[in-house]
Amino acid sequence: MKSRVYIYALAFTILLIMGCVPTRYLGENEQLLVSIKPEGLDLVDATAIQPLYRQDPNRLVFGSAPYLALYNFGKKFYDPPKIQQKIQEQEAKREEKIAEAGTDTTKIVKIRNRFDNRIERLETKLKEGNFLMQIGEPPAIYDSVQMQRTVEQIDIYLNSKGFFNSETSYTKEVKNDKLVYITVNIDEHSPYRYSEFTYTIPDTAIRRHVLSSSNRSLLQLGEIYDENTLSAERDRIYNLLRNRGYYDFARAYIEFLVDTTQVGNLAQVNTIIQNPEQGDRHKVYTIKNVYFKSDVDRFGIPRDTIKYNGINYMAYKHRYAKDILDQKIDIASGQPYSQLKTTITQRNLSSLDVFQFNNVLYNKVLSPYDSVYQLNAFINAVPAKKFQETTELGVNFTERRPGPFTSIRLRVRNIFGGAENLDIGLYGGLEGQIALSETAETVMIKEYGGNVSLTFPVILVPFTNKSLLSNFNPRTRFYTGITSEDRTEYKRLSYQLGLDYIWQQYRSPSQPPVMQYIFSPVNFNIINVSRLDPTFLAYLENFSNSRSLAESFESALLSFMSFNFIFNTNDFAQTRNARYFRTQAEIGGLSQQLGLNMNVGDLRTFQYARLNPDYRRYIPLGGKRLFAYRLNTGVAKPLFNSDVLPYDKHFFAGGASSVRAWQSRRLGLGSFFATTPAKDENGNPLIGDDGEPVLVRNFNAEQPGEVLLEGSAEYRFNMFSFINGAVFVDAGNVWLLDKDASKPGANFEFNRFYKEIAVGTGFGVRFDLSVVVLRFDIATKVYDPAGIGSDKFVFDNFKFSQIFTRNNQTSLNIGIGYPF
Repeated sequence: MKSRVYIYALAFTILLIMGCVPTRYLGENEQLLVSIKPEGLDLVDATAIQPLYRQDPNRLVFGSAPYLALYNFGKKFYDPPKIQQKIQEQEAKREEKIAEAGTDTTKIVKIRNRFDNRIERLETKLKEGNFLMQIGEPPAIYDSVQMQRTVEQIDIYLNSKGFFNSETSYTKEVKNDKLVYITVNIDEHSPYRYSEFTYTIPDTAIRRHVLSSSNRSLLQLGEIYDENTLSAERDRIYNLLRNRGYYDFARAYIEFLVDTTQVGNLAQVNTIIQNPEQGDRHKVYTIKNVYFKSDVDRFGIPRDTIKYNGINYMAYKHRYAKDILDQKIDIASGQPYSQLKTTITQRNLSSLDVFQFNNVLYNKVLSPYDSVYQLNAFINAVPAKKFQETTELGVNFTERRPGPFTSIRLRVRNIFGGAENLDIGLYGGLEGQIALSETAETVMIKEYGGNVSLTFPVILVPFTNKSLLSNFNPRTRFYTGITSEDRTEYKRLSYQLGLDYIWQQYRSPSQPPVMQYIFSPVNFNIINVSRLDPTFLAYLENFSNSRSLAESFESALLSFMSFNFIFNTNDFAQTRNARYFRTQAEIGGLSQQLGLNMNVGDLRTFQYARLNPDYRRYIPLGGKRLFAYRLNTGVAKPLFNSDVLPYDKHFFAGGASSVRAWQSRRLGLGSFFATTPAKDENGNPLIGDDGEPVLVRNFNAEQPGEVLLEGSAEYRFNMFSFINGAVFVDAGNVWLLDKDASKPGANFEFNRFYKEIAVGTGFGVRFDLSVVVLRFDIATKVYDPAGIGSDKFVFDNFKFSQIFTRNNQTSLNIGIGYPF
């Protein structure tokens, strides 16, 4: 393993050395552009200037240009004539195979697709170079003409932002005769601001709509002139009128006349909305009939039509309940045409997940009256496959051991005809885990199980109709499942039964939901422990000096209700300027307080409360760079007559999505540390001079806590191509709520908790493979609150050679997706 580490280090060192002379391949009169830095910006964001550069400088790392070196190295193996020859050979072979296929059109299509994919890959290689050239950077030969164009682009951008009097220039500094550093000098001067808004709208009806909504205008007095804001205001007015029945209205009718000739930096804006070429006013359309088609056309065969609540449902076979579809359709006869209602209808139908796709088309209705303008709405929904199977097969790498896993899921759509979806899942796998007992350093957990859930597209509550929260994509989900967990310390079987009410909230119909609510009023979890290793049980009792921790592993019946709220404005790739907030509130065992006897056999019951808020912030910095931070907190406490938390309801710190320098679940409690008897080379206990066993720190013990406080800050950047890097700092810990004499320093106290925040730092590499992000994070401890005296600061203990070995200083975390 050490030799592998040295190979990686040697390769990285060679790459840096190769880039130490980035100008080695330049011509006599050529210079390398390595930096462009804007200065003088005050109101304008510097990240908005970077995309305007007509030349991207080569990146330097510690004075070296490794990306350029990688490109130059790959260029040695780049042979364009050879690639062009391969393209021609593939094209000739494609035509030969097509000729052999004769009139078999299916075979011809397959041949074309196969060879077209090969040719496309070769053409990409011809244009962009081989793999090394693509992940590297071509030399950025300094070009004064391109630099002047950059200045012009910046001037244009500043004008679009209201800085009409700005001045832009650049200075050039050459180092080592060949390296060019550019400073772009920008003097913004005072921007122009909106001083007055007027309107020229001859159509009185449209003028009335626009003026009545002026309080929602994106243009505000005193704000800086911005062309993007004008464009957004044009879109707002356009959508406003399209939602008021103006089916034929186009953005081209809207103009803005801006007058900047006043004294001072003031801008008067006149909003002009022209009449159509024919006629003196815009037409308002209403809906005459609504038709809903729920299957694929069969030409020549008439559909059966059922009218329900004013909508004509047309199908060869009616498979979907009309009262359910009626909740999802916002378009109705007699309404004015509305693009908003059209979009909401499409979104609601898509959320059912019983249709492959749907669209809404409108046809104008011929009328003998000049003043009557009507539309017929046609909703076309193509059914999705009734049965959908998804299989997953992979390998987890936990505690430096590979563990295979597999899962299979089957979805049965519209199972009862009311757009209900049935999901059946089976899963199983192995996973490495540090042993809780002293019997082994690492054990392989065997886990398998199955679950069934049935989802209804409405809120099912007694004595209410199906329209409750109908505008928020409501769902009711019943689920049950069974999970078997088998490890050396114990074996247990868990049965789950629950009910969830789910609804969502949207900022706009065309965007994903930003808020999700999950209320779970009924949850039962029966845990049957069929085997509990006596050595492990004794270990738990010794670790806690009581039976409280051991009791949390007993067979039990958990009954609880919970509420989850999620606010998320980010996307899957986490590239937006976004916020994420999730909070989960859970209370268990209330059935006893309500007078319900939940005692079943010898199953233990628990009463507790648990709260877990989690906040995250994502800030793009431009150039595929992003800064993200997170604050995750939590508190859990036994209630009423209970003095023990269920083990799974504790909080834990450490691991790939927590404080990464500590092993999973091993950080804490506070400044307390667990101990274990020291042993000699033969495995015999060591006895001290006082006749007592010698104790050493136990890094393998899980640390269940009742209070959680942790945070992370991460700077993410692109290294090359689909490979991204990250530098991060993690901090946090878990504590107990009450003092425990056997665990000094384990309880949370406001006057000292900040001294017990563990700190770790590290570097990560992420492979962004579009559908999944594969993550490798190397983290090392900086501050260990459980250390004694000066031993708390442990960063000096870091050794590069320990990265791929088991140790108590540095951790290698391999995961799927981002840590937060």
